[in-house]
Amino acid sequence: MNKLTASFLKAMVGCIFVLGLTTGLSGKEEGYYLHGGVTYWNGLEAPEFSGSTGVEDVTTESELDGSRAQLSLGVGYNLDEQWGFEAFYVATPETVISASDWMFPPLPPNFEPFTVSWTASVKRTVFGLAAVYDLYINENLALFGKAGVALVRHTSETSLTTSIEPDFVGSVIPTSFTDDEDTQDLFGAVGARIPILSGDASITFAYQFVETSDERETNFEIGFQWHL
Repeated sequence: MNKLTASFLKAMVGCIFVLGLTTGLSGKEEGYYLHGGVTYWNGLEAPEFSGSTGVEDVTTESELDGSRAQLSLGVGYNLDEQWGFEAFYVATPETVISASDWMFPPLPPNFEPFTVSWTASVKRTVFGLAAVYDLYINENLALFGKAGVALVRHTSETSLTTSIEPDFVGSVIPTSFTDDEDTQDLFGAVGARIPILSGDASITFAYQFVETSDERETNFEIGFQWHL
């Protein structure tokens, strides 16, 4: 367990002690609420290369660029004490892969062998809509589940550098380009809601996932919810 994960878990435990300051949890009232929080992408891994590149002396690297903790926002509407709907937004840290010293044979008519290095990064932003179900346990605790659809935009940026004349390379292949891809994925969450202040506000703890076509991306969220 790394230090950031440990700090996140300590924060969750600390927030649980807010129970002693609560005024009691009542059933959800019909109407709108706002939600904001910090989402920690524990399951998001740096990209890995599968198999060999087939090119000798190529140095490859992969990493996550930025904090695993990202801001999450939402607005919802409670239909009754149990059911509601919520629209939400969250982003992920960038994943970056790079390769350097990729040796190519000479190009005609008079070029020497040359090297190519490239860097690619992917940033994901997630907008979604989910149904929310609350299960009242007691005056200090309610459990909830969420299920819905996540609209994920994958924005990738790629840049190339070479050991030969940049203008020539640019006339053959682009030296930088950006691409956007949108996917529709399943979203789910389970968590707990704890009242604070006058009861109109709550602290929430949730385990969430986005079921993408490649793999399941998971996160933990500490949130603050205010009934309008």
